[in-house]
Amino acid sequence: MTYFIFCIHNHQPAGNFPEVIEAAYESSYGPFLKAISKHPSIKLTIHTSGFLLDWIVENRPEYIELLKSMVERGQAEVMGGGYYEPILQVIPQADRLNQITMMSDKLEEVFGFRPRGIWLAERVWEPELPTTLKKAGMEYILVDDYHFIKSGLTREELGGYYVTEDQGNVIKVFPGSEALRYLIPFKPVDALEAHLRGLKGFLKRGDAAIYGDDGEKFGVWPGTAKWVFDEGWLEGFFAWMEKNLHWLKPVKMGEYIESAGPVGRVYLPATSYMEMGEWSLPATASREYGELVEEARTWERGEEVRRFFQGGTWRNFFSKYPEANWMHKRMLLASQSLRERAEGRQWDEGLADAERHLFKSQCNDAYWHGVFGGLYLPHLRTEVYRNLIEAEKLASIEQAHSEGPSITVIDMDADGFDEVIIRNRELNLFVSPDNGGSLVELDFKPRAVNLSNTLSRWFEGYHHKLEKKGKTEGDEGAEGTRSIHDVVLVKEEGLERYLKYDTARRVSLVDRFLSSDVTLDSIYCNKYNDLGDFSNNRYNADVRGASLVLSREGEVRGGRVSIAKEIIPGAHNSFKVNYRMKNLSSRAGACRFAVEMNFILPCCDGPACLYQMTPPVADIGLGSRGEVSGVEKVGLIDTYTGVGLSIASGPPATLWRFPVHTVSLSEGGFEKIYQGACLTFLYPISLDTGGEEFEVSFDLLAEEIT
Repeated sequence: MTYFIFCIHNHQPAGNFPEVIEAAYESSYGPFLKAISKHPSIKLTIHTSGFLLDWIVENRPEYIELLKSMVERGQAEVMGGGYYEPILQVIPQADRLNQITMMSDKLEEVFGFRPRGIWLAERVWEPELPTTLKKAGMEYILVDDYHFIKSGLTREELGGYYVTEDQGNVIKVFPGSEALRYLIPFKPVDALEAHLRGLKGFLKRGDAAIYGDDGEKFGVWPGTAKWVFDEGWLEGFFAWMEKNLHWLKPVKMGEYIESAGPVGRVYLPATSYMEMGEWSLPATASREYGELVEEARTWERGEEVRRFFQGGTWRNFFSKYPEANWMHKRMLLASQSLRERAEGRQWDEGLADAERHLFKSQCNDAYWHGVFGGLYLPHLRTEVYRNLIEAEKLASIEQAHSEGPSITVIDMDADGFDEVIIRNRELNLFVSPDNGGSLVELDFKPRAVNLSNTLSRWFEGYHHKLEKKGKTEGDEGAEGTRSIHDVVLVKEEGLERYLKYDTARRVSLVDRFLSSDVTLDSIYCNKYNDLGDFSNNRYNADVRGASLVLSREGEVRGGRVSIAKEIIPGAHNSFKVNYRMKNLSSRAGACRFAVEMNFILPCCDGPACLYQMTPPVADIGLGSRGEVSGVEKVGLIDTYTGVGLSIASGPPATLWRFPVHTVSLSEGGFEKIYQGACLTFLYPISLDTGGEEFEVSFDLLAEEIT
């Protein structure tokens, strides 16, 4: 007898659009559960992440009733996990335990059963995880067979679960089959049958075929709805299985544990599924690694060699993308602040709500990028920051700053250099002296929005695939449908035009000196020469009461220039930036001083988002590009969410503006995504005589728009 373990994971990230969730339900979650419920002999282990579960409970109660009936009659088993699908190992231990417990409590409330096992988000495993799982009352977990192969085991030895431990805390670990992941549901049932029948003589340890993968493969992924439902793959699969129950027995994961012992002991390395190892590497290495993996498939001993390949680990995303690292460390700061605030205070409804917001901010999707992963999606990053800011507000962490501005110096992003946090009643300013004295984060607390949430235009190892564009969903061929890992789709033509790359993170108060031949287009393309060395170098930071003075002496065209910029917070929702430059030699000559700022509103470049300028301009959408002279004031307005940001310049400036677009790859194909508005304020200056001084000031105001 061969046992078949069928494990499905359904997930939507916190903050995803309701219409996207509804479409996924209608095309996948609902039809799939309805279909399998009609085949009671086919057993299912299912995990639904907390945010999606909450949506289903509220919007599709019939799904809950159906799944509950399947659980009660023994057809289905529900799995737990971190409630909002965090990468458990990169959130604080207390948050890990509380997220898992919150999910277990919810499942018991809804289905009447507490889970024995968890779904591990993105199958990101690290060796100390068993201790956390044991403390949370968990018995088993599922990862990929890839994890076991990295430990030196062969696929022939992966026909059952293993035990592993950390500090004596034992957990049962199931190896999900990579072969089954690529067969189900993409290949015809007879191909799947051939594989499953072959396991009897193939497996040397255990007797189970273990499948664990995303439920979105059954209707959400491109081309799968037609193949799985309209063309009958799923019903054909179930019918075939029912005819073969004499040798293939469907079982739930917990049920299999009851009937079979472990096939061995294993210690898994820090890893995830194989594709994640490729995605987490730096761009050039990612491309080279992917090409090498494909090349190995053609070698005579390719599969034997491939099993020893190891890409990057999930944490690499924090070095690959500074925005991901910043967001993660910002989350850790909020978690630490919440725990500190809770000490010595009775746990109340406000703290409980704050904790839930914190947990939502830990949802993994916005922290990474591959074919999946939502770092490139502004609305997911916006949701992370919204929840962080709301958590701080609800926990009264900001109460101490309601009377007036305050300043904290801390190495928030764990890079070895201190940041400066300036808070007043309605704003948080996070300043990095080491990174050009720049403004990295600007929070408008009344609307819980980070106005600096711009993603830079990073080079990605997959950008070369745009050369192969033109394939469509119709290229599936006669033998099934294609996995999204094999398809190149393009959502619009001409995306190559937007493949412009930044060499530094997009932040604000970035200081440059430009010659007269630098144009808006050269700034947009990042093809120009900065005459100075201020933009990415370290400024000295001097806290003076409630203000911060950032100063640096540097080089401009071989001469010496000093810059002092003072950030002065207002009492409520504003702050001022005063620049004072002094020529310390007589060699700099005439040039333009430029201050770059990057901001994004919640609705991005949608129809509700626009510029307001003095003097006015005709094309006011945030997706517009152009040059305007004599600008005294510019506003960025989001009429839908009611958020506005205004910047007044003294003296009037020439303003260059352009939208920051990235080109990224998702399961739907290559797409252009708006990441923010880049504003560069230009001032002509002459630095011909030593001792010359030049001053610039900005007044920034964030407000609620009605």
